[in-house]
This record gives sequence, structure tokens and C-alpha cells, in this order.
Amino acid sequence: MTYLALDLSRANTGYALWNGKSAKPIYGSWKLKYEFGSHGDSFLKLHRCLSDLYKVEPFDRLYFEEPINPGQLQGATTIQTIWLAFGLASHAQSFAAAKRCRIVKAINVGSWRKDFIGDMIVREVNAGVRRKRKAGEKASATDQLKKLCVERCKQLGINPRSDDEADAIGILTYAILLDGETPPWIADEVLRTPLGAPA
Repeated sequence: MTYLALDLSRANTGYALWNGKSAKPIYGSWKLKYEFGSHGDSFLKLHRCLSDLYKVEPFDRLYFEEPINPGQLQGATTIQTIWLAFGLASHAQSFAAAKRCRIVKAINVGSWRKDFIGDMIVREVNAGVRRKRKAGEKASATDQLKKLCVERCKQLGINPRSDDEADAIGILTYAILLDGETPPWIADEVLRTPLGAPA
């Protein structure tokens, strides 16, 4: 039983893998974007990266952050961006199907973040963003939530090099808990200072 979680992005796809035995996940990131490459090149590179990882540690459960519903998008998101997001998700599922993975599941970003960072913290960040927007300021919760995800990983003794890796670790942790298992990096967790509070 080996889990793989992906935070899919053309610029930097974060991955986190747990084989059910190790104390901490294996994690990293892949750059899927070529300077002059097409979306097809990025899809192909995702397949190659997944294949290389599978050779080292065959996984039978794949979880990935589901692409945002186009109806919920704001700002200057283009059709190309939406096509790319759904294309990466489709190609990850295609690879998993070819390897006969037992579980292949898209995970909602709001669900895993609330579980990993903490529901109240996510609510506070979102409320702050709404207040700023109401006052006519530009604001987004994404950057704050990504920083909090990195901070949460560090609380657990894991040191991701980027927020993409941290997000993949968050997705992985949520997926394992969903499956009724407790990953070792949170099994022995004791009372801790809340995220965002002074140490």
C-alpha cells in the first residue's frame, strides 16, 4: 500500500509519496514547463516523471488536487490555463489507470487545507481577504494559505523546499487519514503552538 499525492502545476508539480512504513514521506517537485514547449510536452514530461518515480517505488493509490471549477475562477484566467489544469489531472489519471492503481482520487483544495492547516485558521484568512476586497483592496488568500502549509509541515518535522512540495504533503496527509490510517508524522504529535501565533 503506497500513496502518491500530487499538487499539479506546469511550473512546479509537487509530489509526496509514502510506502506505509517510513516515518516521513518522500517528497519533491518536478518542473513540467519547457521554455518553448507545448501543453503536450508538459503532459509527456508528467508521464515520464511518474514513470521514473514508479520504478523506484511502485504506488497503488494516487491522490491529486482537483482543478478549480471554471465557474469559481476570478481574474485573468484563460481557457489555456483551464485546459492545462484539467489536462494534467487527466494525464495523471491515465498513468494511474495504466498501472492499475487501486485508488485514484481528486481531492478538493478547501477540504484538505482545512484539515491540514486547521478550519478556523483557513476561515480567518478568508475573512481577512473578504474585508480587504470590500474596502477596495486587492487580496488573495492563496499566498497566505501556502505559507501556512509550509509552516505546518515544519511543525511536523518535514522541511519542504517550496509551497508546491508542502501542498503535496498536505494532500498526502489528508488522503491517508481519509483511508482510515494515521501517518506517523502526525501520530505522535503533541500539543503545539497554533499556526500563525508567536512561538
